Amino acid sequence: MRGPELPGAQLSFYPPPAQPDELLYWLWLAHTLGPASAHAGRVMDWCGGDARYAWEERETAAFREAAGPAAARRARQPGSSPEAFAPVAARCRALGVRVLPYDSPDYPLALTRIPDMPLVLYCTGDAAWLNAPALVGMVGSRRPDDYGRWAASAVGRGLARSGAVIVSGLADGLDSECHRAAVDEDAPTIGVQGVPIDRTYPATNQLLREKVEANGCVIGEYAPGDDSAGRNGFLQRNRLIAGLSQALVVVQARERSGTMSTVAHAERYGRPVYALPGDAARENSAGTNRLIQAGRAKLILGAEDMLDDLGLAAARPAPAAAAPPLSEERRTLACLGHEPKSIEEASAGCGIPAAALAAVLMRLELAGRVKALPGQRYILL
Repeated sequence: MRGPELPGAQLSFYPPPAQPDELLYWLWLAHTLGPASAHAGRVMDWCGGDARYAWEERETAAFREAAGPAAARRARQPGSSPEAFAPVAARCRALGVRVLPYDSPDYPLALTRIPDMPLVLYCTGDAAWLNAPALVGMVGSRRPDDYGRWAASAVGRGLARSGAVIVSGLADGLDSECHRAAVDEDAPTIGVQGVPIDRTYPATNQLLREKVEANGCVIGEYAPGDDSAGRNGFLQRNRLIAGLSQALVVVQARERSGTMSTVAHAERYGRPVYALPGDAARENSAGTNRLIQAGRAKLILGAEDMLDDLGLAAARPAPAAAAPPLSEERRTLACLGHEPKSIEEASAGCGIPAAALAAVLMRLELAGRVKALPGQRYILL
């Protein structure tokens, strides 16, 4: 005999399992692809900038095609899940490290369309500077001579006074000189690390790092405690310096050096390269002299020689912190591709009304991010 039906008996008293925080999906996807993955841009185009979607579709042929076979195997390994990265997120919170996934408003817009973009960045300091105008990379020898140190300081100070934000590697030698030039001018500067974000390399640059963080930021793509990079971390870091920067300045470098890998990345991303000539008899200047001789770099004698190219005026005060890019711009970039789309097609893809999208596309066109084609069609640059 059926007993009396209790009120609410038809309802479940057990809530559905909680979904992981969105950040955990990004940490999972970044780990699955690995640092400097050549598939990163392809995956973002495929999933529309949605890491949760990538997780849900990880066992499909489409994911394997976008991410590559090695990442597809990692995605299906036992223990590979977003929840596994909760300790990483907790450690970042405890250390005051900001995690900037690809869909964060503070993620650098300049990195969104390089093919080997980092899907997650770790940041200390003020992340707003990552989207400031006129970011200029400065690189050079780790063992400079007096001329190299003087040139790095003189050019760095000139750029900083005119409103440029110096981007460098926070390493020994000319990287440190370039950061100090900005710090001495009370101007912002960005340090890009090739080691875990909770470490400073070299350790002797800890005080310099604190000064950089006070009026700029330090970023990297390795989580606190992640020592998996080894020496490759510095080479992978070089692409971030080139990708972040509107232009790259080589102060003094040998022909065979890590600096030349940064130059190669800048050329790959279409960034202009500038170089200071040096004494032809000195090995430290052989790399810069060859870049100029081969036409790979434009010769400069000081910061003033590149200010017009950067749209800067001499001795202009450093700019105020730039406002984070609008989320509509990021959504629009994520849904556009290298095939032309009409406003109506783009509107359907990114969920922005066509009237509002027209204004967003105009801003992106002025910023050099998209190109307008005949018939009101748009394509990524």
